Amino acid sequence: MKRLIKTTFIVTGLIFMSISCDLLEVDEVVDPNSPSTTGVLNNASPGELQDLVVGLESVHRNYNNGTADWWSLTGTMSRELYYINTSDPTFAIDWLQLPTRSIDAEQNPNFFADASGYEAPYGAIRQANLLIESINNTNSVTDTQKNGYLGFANTIKGYQFQFPLLHQYQGGIRVDVSFSEPLEPGAFLGYDEALGEIRTILDNGATQLQNAGSSFNFELTDGFSGFNTPATMLEVNRAIAARLAIYDGEWQDALDALGDSFLNLNASTEADLMVGPAHTFAGGNDQFNPYYYVPDADQNLLMVPSPTHINEADAGDLRIDRMFEQRTNPATSADISGLTANYQIAKYASATSDMPFIRNEELILIYAEANARLGGATNLADAVTALNTIRTIWGVGAYTGPVDEDSIIDEVLKQRRYSLWGEGHRWVDMRRYDRLDDIDTSIDGGSVPSQIGRPQGELDWEDFANGNS
Repeated sequence: MKRLIKTTFIVTGLIFMSISCDLLEVDEVVDPNSPSTTGVLNNASPGELQDLVVGLESVHRNYNNGTADWWSLTGTMSRELYYINTSDPTFAIDWLQLPTRSIDAEQNPNFFADASGYEAPYGAIRQANLLIESINNTNSVTDTQKNGYLGFANTIKGYQFQFPLLHQYQGGIRVDVSFSEPLEPGAFLGYDEALGEIRTILDNGATQLQNAGSSFNFELTDGFSGFNTPATMLEVNRAIAARLAIYDGEWQDALDALGDSFLNLNASTEADLMVGPAHTFAGGNDQFNPYYYVPDADQNLLMVPSPTHINEADAGDLRIDRMFEQRTNPATSADISGLTANYQIAKYASATSDMPFIRNEELILIYAEANARLGGATNLADAVTALNTIRTIWGVGAYTGPVDEDSIIDEVLKQRRYSLWGEGHRWVDMRRYDRLDDIDTSIDGGSVPSQIGRPQGELDWEDFANGNS
């Protein structure tokens, strides 16, 4: 049975991110089940450290918590899906950048319902930093055990940092954001520099995990089953590092990281593709899986694949049957006049189904992409072999197209489109290859943003810090 994750935790976010709070007011700890920040920062006990780990794993999910999730936001922007929410037309106006928008996303400091890409990840980063600083200030665990906590915290921290960076893109983000000095955040770093710093965080976490012995001094939920030792957590760390390496265009680095990850190139079943660490959901006092929808769900709140996604799939592609179910009545939306969706999302069996946050199928596709970009006959052949693993499992047969870099990259992007549907990749992938203009917006008549404007809370903080408020 899954251990229930606490949904209340020590601190929820960076104070300078919130425009609703006083910029000088540090959040008060009010959870009686969690230790105080003063307590854990001063020789925390193993029990208190366990609470911090539980809290970190809980907030690790929050970029996909509720109605305004990172996957649904970026999926809508990339038109791989449409998120129908009739509670507010701004979900369509801003997310689809409809002609009725008042401001372009790139200049919009109050972009609608996008906390999942900024505030929520920084809340998780803050929790990771609290764990790190608590470990550095305690004598209750050994140095080897400390490395386990630190390696886990930096692995999650590196994962979470990708979201604000992908959200802001060339606008840049802050990476120097310690827990103990919330009023002294570091400067904004551009995309390349920030990405380099995030990769260094992951590398540091990898070194710590290598020095953490054979077991952790803390427990994780069943979502980390198979990845709950320093050695297997290192595989998760390297999987995330491989993802960030392709974002950085460092193709050999990606392959090197994959070599130390849980990549399985010999996958032969759908289950093999799904292997990876996952977010867990217990319902009740905990959260529910936000991407579970009952059959023929009310179209007032619904996620549907773009009709284009369905129509352009290869004949016999099993991913259509596995990820979607046909509705009795097509879904429509008054806010998206051209949309008629015959299918809805059906990726998860129940409201408490696990949600993998990185898995073997993505790693195989990273392997294919990195080899294709390195070029040469051997690398291109390896890329095709990896692609054929995906294609064969999903019933579309072996690749028969040209074996050159451009053609293989086209195929990689196609397979990523169908294998990783609704997992927050399509917008990033199309942007990485300068193909945002290739996204079909004919159903809705909107446009595709390249990034989101710097949040108003950050602008207000800069004014305050510079004495302009």
